[in-house]
Amino acid sequence: MAKPQLLCSKKMQILELTAPFVTPRHVALPARDAYGVPHGRRYVPLRDAADISWATRASFNAIKFRRTHQALSLNEMRPLFAFGFNPYVVDIRDQYPVYDQEDYNRAKRRGKRMPISAVQTYDIVLTLTLPPDNRLHYHGVSIKDARDQLTEQDWKRQEREREQSAKRGWTWELLRGDQFSKLMWGNHALMRTWIVNIDVWEAYDEALVLAERVKTHSQNGTLDSILSRHSRCLQMPINRAFELFAIANCFGFLRLDPSHPLRVDHPLHLLDT
Repeated sequence: MAKPQLLCSKKMQILELTAPFVTPRHVALPARDAYGVPHGRRYVPLRDAADISWATRASFNAIKFRRTHQALSLNEMRPLFAFGFNPYVVDIRDQYPVYDQEDYNRAKRRGKRMPISAVQTYDIVLTLTLPPDNRLHYHGVSIKDARDQLTEQDWKRQEREREQSAKRGWTWELLRGDQFSKLMWGNHALMRTWIVNIDVWEAYDEALVLAERVKTHSQNGTLDSILSRHSRCLQMPINRAFELFAIANCFGFLRLDPSHPLRVDHPLHLLDT
């Protein structure tokens, strides 16, 4: 497997990171980041999807940690689904709060909460693990619809986010919804159904074993027939093989070809890893 190059944090583009890449086996996240915001299952988005109209909101379980994502628009769902299957990504915090630390300290001394109007939010903050030393890196993402015509005020807000990220030593980028294809959204949605209530980290080693078999044995037939053969050889239920297949895609052991739909009754199309 090709070794990923050291990435330049000043021009980070999450969709252009070197591939293939495998998520390290042991990734230790701090309980909180340097700004006091919790990681993983302890993180609570500033805004809840329940505050938004039924037509656009969406709540769904995360993959690499046990908590719920809050997508405030359907446009945010595609990237959240995609980032769950990105091997560089080890934590996803949607509706991430950014505020003036002095204002926060002042409110806390008074026993009050900061007004919501005083808190800015990033659509998504990703925690990445980067080669060659698997260091943690924070990357802010602003998601806009492909058809949105940004006003001058919108662009000023984007620039503020970029500048705030730079001051923190983070990177930041603006992504459009059409940069996440409907085809891969469907593929990710299907795999999510196989692992929605599973601790993927506990199955890391099992998923690696299955992935190596898939890569080194015949891929003739449909996905169902391929995984059926491996489940028999590994003496596991077929449902478990599907779970491990999805987990293998989470961690980069396997990579789906983004030009083909994933279907249990269709052939399997993979990229080299």
